[in-house]
Amino acid sequence: MVITTYRNTITNKEIRNIKMNKYLIPMVGLMLIVGCAGTKTISKSDVPDWYLNPPKYEGLFVGVGDALRPQMSLSKKVATNRARVEISEAVATEVKSVLKDYMQASGIGSEASALEFTESVSKSLSNKVLNGSIIEKTEIKDGRVFVMVTYDINEVRTIAKETARNAAKKEEALYNEFKARQGFESLDKEFDEMESATSVAAPE
Repeated sequence: MVITTYRNTITNKEIRNIKMNKYLIPMVGLMLIVGCAGTKTISKSDVPDWYLNPPKYEGLFVGVGDALRPQMSLSKKVATNRARVEISEAVATEVKSVLKDYMQASGIGSEASALEFTESVSKSLSNKVLNGSIIEKTEIKDGRVFVMVTYDINEVRTIAKETARNAAKKEEALYNEFKARQGFESLDKEFDEMESATSVAAPE
């Protein structure tokens, strides 16, 4: 009797599992289909021309970004932030290149202090540019937001010169060497020759 009861219990459980699977499998399949249907591949027709081929304005750093989020306001915010990050990174790269070349050519400071100085200036400048870029264009296509931002290179040059002086003051020996060799004046000229750049965030 005990064996028979055990067998009956197992059989009933198996029946319940079969019934559950009968409904669960189609439901899981439907969820997968819905999930795949919500994924959309971006084609060129869905993207503004100025995003695909960002303009190169003389005297301006240009950055573009895009975003697709459930809320339009969030899409605009994310797209703008992505474009601004592109500009700040482009500026940091240009400034770092100018500083690296100048420090090596001038021989001012030790290798370690020159590297620390370069990193400090480029990072500080990047943060300032990140919050100061101007939104030039915004376009919405099928819910996706595309944004273009710009930053005036003359503003970059002014901030770079000021930031370089402030960074040098943190190390007295480096600052005194800059002053003794008229290093700031020479570095200013290098910043004045710095060119703008265009940077594009990879599509989401």
